[in-house]
Amino acid sequence: MRLLKTLFLLAVLALSVPALATYMQPVEKSAVIVFINGQKFYVHTVKSGDTLYSLAKTYEVSEDLIRQNNANMGTELKIDQTVKIPVPESAQKSAKAEKRRKKDFITHKVQAGQTLYAIARDYNISVAVLREDNPSINPQSLSIGETLWIRRTEVGKSNEEQTQAEMAEYTATLNSVTNDDGFDHYVVQAGETIYSLSRRFGITEEEFARLNDVSAGLKAGAMIRIPRPEQADEVAAVEQPHSTADVHFRALPSSEQLNVALMLPMSVENRTNASYVEFYQGFLLGMETLKQTSRGEAKLTVYNTAHDPMKVDEIVRSTMFEGTNLIVGPVYEDELTPVVRYAEQHSVPVVSPLANISAVESPVLYQLSPSAEHKYDKVADLVDGEREIFMIYADSYDQEFEAEAKQLLYGRPYHSYTYSFSDQKSIFKARSADAPFDVIEGMDTVLMNEKPRLFVVLANKEVDVDRILGTISSSKVAISDRSIPCAEYTVLGTSRWGRFSNIDHTTYFNNNVVMISTYHAKRDLQAVREFDSRYIEAYGGLPSLYAYRGYDAAILFGGGMRGDIEYNMLDKRYVPLQTVYKFVQEGVNGKYVNQEWMRINYNSNYTITVE
Repeated sequence: MRLLKTLFLLAVLALSVPALATYMQPVEKSAVIVFINGQKFYVHTVKSGDTLYSLAKTYEVSEDLIRQNNANMGTELKIDQTVKIPVPESAQKSAKAEKRRKKDFITHKVQAGQTLYAIARDYNISVAVLREDNPSINPQSLSIGETLWIRRTEVGKSNEEQTQAEMAEYTATLNSVTNDDGFDHYVVQAGETIYSLSRRFGITEEEFARLNDVSAGLKAGAMIRIPRPEQADEVAAVEQPHSTADVHFRALPSSEQLNVALMLPMSVENRTNASYVEFYQGFLLGMETLKQTSRGEAKLTVYNTAHDPMKVDEIVRSTMFEGTNLIVGPVYEDELTPVVRYAEQHSVPVVSPLANISAVESPVLYQLSPSAEHKYDKVADLVDGEREIFMIYADSYDQEFEAEAKQLLYGRPYHSYTYSFSDQKSIFKARSADAPFDVIEGMDTVLMNEKPRLFVVLANKEVDVDRILGTISSSKVAISDRSIPCAEYTVLGTSRWGRFSNIDHTTYFNNNVVMISTYHAKRDLQAVREFDSRYIEAYGGLPSLYAYRGYDAAILFGGGMRGDIEYNMLDKRYVPLQTVYKFVQEGVNGKYVNQEWMRINYNSNYTITVE
């Protein structure tokens, strides 16, 4: 009897186990993995029904191990709470073994200074795919010589915008599970420096270097550690950055010598950089002009920066640099940090002659390149609603110009066409269903209209630009020969066409081409002719745009140091040769940026006018 009872109880228990198991809600394993201090963790977001026991079973770790790694977890799990769970070694090894299919992958060895962001961008591959195929990779710190597997089928399927978004998402996830160590993580953006980030996050450069490995420099896409806002006041107190409120420029009387530092990459790796030699030559002529016009004595010291931030820092710390009143250069933003630091401490203006500064902000800094925000202000009349607008693409087109054009045309209707050349014919195919013509051969049908036209030519190959402009002008001639009224039209181009050496420039005049440029110098203008003559006599060749810009920088600021610098060069338009400069300060303690772009009009009477 007892035996029968025992067997009955065992049968009941055996039947009840599966029934009990159905009450344990299954846990969906997270695919999100982060690295914290070199160790891999799953990041699990708690859902209704999750328990510590179910998490431990799903992730194949002990409950105690989960508790140890989540000090702020509490006694009960809460919905939407984030929990970090160590990845077992067995899971890492099995995932790694699955990806050793060489026919499906390219191998990439990590070079010095490379970041996961940079590698993803180079291959145009998703960061998520890279991490999936390389489970041991730490996005925060790649090892030189480490081999990464690049999935062939995914190359070219991503873009820089997606890469940035994925890195930002990873950083946000990492910050959500490291809220107990007092630090946040941040992905470095292009143009940011140790100096600018230290100022932004309220710590010193020394503290920044202590928290992050910057021995190989600071690269875009690198992931850094910075104190959380509530922790910022508790970091080790050392010398704080100089207050920009103390910056006040002093004009030098003509009786006092002006000490100018010209910082240029005259040579890099023993190769002379002709463009910056020409800038220096133009600058010299500008300094001579100032001397001849009784602006006082000046001492010019030229420093070769070699495009090396460490070299720039060495120059600024040298005794030779002491007493500098005006700094022109360096030309690259990643070299500005030590220069701006010196300038703020000594109230010395720094002139950035060529770069568009994106990250460094300081009231000692002057940017000669005009602000991108105002680039197309002077062509507003071309998109005032009177013209029908056609955007002309090609197989290869200028994506930067496209983005600028779309911003200019925002909210305005336009038609998009792609240009091709086939069987000795120019073909324009519509890119959208609402275009007035599906296919256009030549441009006759478009120009036989009373309404004015605007053609925005985005092609960036010389042969395509030449053929497009030639097609439009030929159609104009053909229509006129048939005594048919031809629409008035303008072509909006880009100053980057200036690199074309074989294009027929008469088509610029025939098509009323308009360009926006940071700089222009017409050689038939008297001031430009006189400068050209001096330059040819001194150096035996025609000046380039670099030489013109060097001359302008010397005249503007060498002269400004004798008076105008005291009111920060504001509220005045300067025209050293032909290009106009007008400075406006960005924010209360921001840099001073030139606001003037040059509109260049190629007129049908074969004249060029500049606005």
